Amino acid sequence: MMSMSAHDAGTSARARNEDRALVEVAVSLPVAGMFHYRVPARLDGRAGVGARVLVPFGARQVSGVIVRAPAELVAPGKVLEVADIVGDDPLPPDLVALCVWIAEYYEAPIGEALRAAVPAGTQVTAADVVAPTETGVAAAAGEGAALPPKQRDLLAQIVHAGRLPRAKIARARHADLDALAKRGLVTIGLARSAARIKPQTERVARLAVPVDEALARLARAPKRMAIVQALADGPRAIAELAAQIPGASAAVRELANAGAIVVEKRELVPEAAATPDLPAASTPPVLTAQQRAALDAITAAASRAPIGTDADQATRGGFAAFLVHGVTGSGKTEVYLHAIAHALARGKSAIVLVPEISLTPQLAARFRARFGDQVAVLHSGMSDRERLDEWLRLRRGHARIALGARSAIFAPVADLGVIVVDEEHDGSFKQDEGVRYHGRDVALVRAQKAGAICVLGSATPSLESYANAREGRYTLLEMPDRATPKPLPAVEILDLRKFMPDGDAMLSAPLAAAIAETLEHGDQAILFLNRRGFATFVVCRACGHAFRCPHCSVSLTYHQHADRLLCHYCGYGQRVPEVCAGCNTRGAIERKGLGTERVAEALAERFPRARVARLDRDVASGAKAEAILARVARREVDLLVGTQMVTKGHDFPGVTLVGVLCADTGLSLPDFRASERTFQLLTQVAGRAGRGDRAGRVIVQTYKPEASAVTFAARHDYAGFFEVETEERRDLGYPPHGRVVALRIDGPDPGAVAKTAERLAQLAGVIAKGAPVDVRGPAPAPLARLRGRTRWQIWLRSPDRAALRRVVRGVGTAEVASGVRVGVDVDPSSTL
Repeated sequence: MMSMSAHDAGTSARARNEDRALVEVAVSLPVAGMFHYRVPARLDGRAGVGARVLVPFGARQVSGVIVRAPAELVAPGKVLEVADIVGDDPLPPDLVALCVWIAEYYEAPIGEALRAAVPAGTQVTAADVVAPTETGVAAAAGEGAALPPKQRDLLAQIVHAGRLPRAKIARARHADLDALAKRGLVTIGLARSAARIKPQTERVARLAVPVDEALARLARAPKRMAIVQALADGPRAIAELAAQIPGASAAVRELANAGAIVVEKRELVPEAAATPDLPAASTPPVLTAQQRAALDAITAAASRAPIGTDADQATRGGFAAFLVHGVTGSGKTEVYLHAIAHALARGKSAIVLVPEISLTPQLAARFRARFGDQVAVLHSGMSDRERLDEWLRLRRGHARIALGARSAIFAPVADLGVIVVDEEHDGSFKQDEGVRYHGRDVALVRAQKAGAICVLGSATPSLESYANAREGRYTLLEMPDRATPKPLPAVEILDLRKFMPDGDAMLSAPLAAAIAETLEHGDQAILFLNRRGFATFVVCRACGHAFRCPHCSVSLTYHQHADRLLCHYCGYGQRVPEVCAGCNTRGAIERKGLGTERVAEALAERFPRARVARLDRDVASGAKAEAILARVARREVDLLVGTQMVTKGHDFPGVTLVGVLCADTGLSLPDFRASERTFQLLTQVAGRAGRGDRAGRVIVQTYKPEASAVTFAARHDYAGFFEVETEERRDLGYPPHGRVVALRIDGPDPGAVAKTAERLAQLAGVIAKGAPVDVRGPAPAPLARLRGRTRWQIWLRSPDRAALRRVVRGVGTAEVASGVRVGVDVDPSSTL
């Protein structure tokens, strides 16, 4: 990454101690490059790689992370000093190196990449703050010598505010501010913000002198004697002493005043985050032959024992990548658990990534049943306090397994032995804002840098991962059979052009009969519809006016429980009007289309004795999702209706029927991955059926029964789908046959965005001339307006990553209009 002198970041006084050690710092701001700072003598020994620091940057101090120490100055100039070290927990150097790679590969600011590795709420900043003195307050009231008008107005503004950040005072008025400071009317000082979340501490007491000497000073006071005797075996928490010895707090103060004991703060060892009450076996089952073969390959590589030619190549340097392609119910999770147990036995640690928060509770319960408090859970559904506590347990070595969604790849584990990416195909591993990294690919790089094993697992691998396995970059481990004697469920395709769905439940006659039969046998069913809400759009039947979000180019969805129209992208909401805004007709507003809310209500009416629950983002986030999943696991739910949240790896033995209400919702999207995603969703949701003692059945309703995603999913034929889909992408140069970068341009002014996109596309074409880079666009994004910002995009395709990078970095030097943002999306997962 490009580095620059810190004088570009601010105009503070000339740095002192020019002979002090230099370090390079990545500041936590969306700026390119790193900055040089000198380390003052008082911070010697603490300013190493990974240390979190405060540094001067412009008119304020910002947080950052030391990336290189010591460093060499590239260009002469003034070099400022590191202001302070923040916290006692530097990031591990290997994690810093990983963030540097992320910044370079994904063309992102290094400071932004490092922010993802720092626990939320622990950042500290500081800025110059202006405050009036008593003399200044009197002067503003007209007492004392008269001031020039501009200084008088500025002083009145400062007095009115009480405290005012210097950055909010226009640069043109800084001369007036300096004049007020010289007169003693205002003070300019640095104000530091405290971290919102800090490690929890407790007060502890320890003996300052030998026990006999301490007892000799006590005049045989019983309470003080009891405390000394309690401390004879080592330090104790004062709260613990107070609970055991009445009046201990006063006695502790007396002992401390007498010099017999010392009272100090000690960091509390955080307790493990609570996991939901879900059934999980603590005793490992006997592995099937397929599970044993996969595990043997993984553990042999972890022990650096070659297994044949492919493994010889894969295990060079200690790193090996495996793709476990196992059908739903084949027992992939049990292979993960055994592989992690093997790593722990060798003194190593592990990271397990899952695609959704909804998966975390069930998997956490299963991992905790096997490994206890060795498991630390990390995901965005937790509070900042909970996440910091789990982060500290990993950093301190109290836990050695990090389990969570995408961002858990930044867990501060030491001696990494294995990384597991479960459901590696899932699109939620791709970050779609800020630093647009892909959790699966970062996992592979982290494992490679650590000399660890990376295990990718899925019943429906991404086309890129399966291609890499076929080409020998990963070792392919096939598990084509379920771990139980029950086979994969039979799948029946129903053509909705022949079997018309009846009513709001979207049930064809065969599916309705199958649900009734399932309920009669006391079994459970899952119904999948990838649309939230009660009505997917609202329209006036008199004039055709459709209600759309004013900030996004999408229809508003009606949610009956809130009686509101809501945008699923920006959160905008409004009441359903009684009068149409387009034609002023009263009573002509109709709710059209079906979502999970309406389907669940209709099912409850159709099957009144059934217990119906919904699982979608409107009703199930964080703890609510855990509660719904727990009810299903306890068989307190008969019919579960949901969006793709119900497809995610859940293991419910009572589910014998899965119904897909409409398989076509994703097929028509303007996205080159639309068919792949549909195949994955159908295969995954079908895999929820028949995982217990009773055989499963799947019914797929569709208007496109001939679509390859539908037909191959019905046959559980991943290899066949892979051949057809990769061949279709070959001519277009889409992954896995080429690399893609999307330049995403957005802003509030549609004209400025369009002009910027046109200019950047022309520049990309000039830079790409003669190189194997195809420039497509510019064009409005399929979702052309989002959260009040117009969106355009330019797509760059090439088999040569270096050529793509040259074009992207060349375009990145262009000036853009004010208010317009240009985002770089390397390896985009969606065209939307």
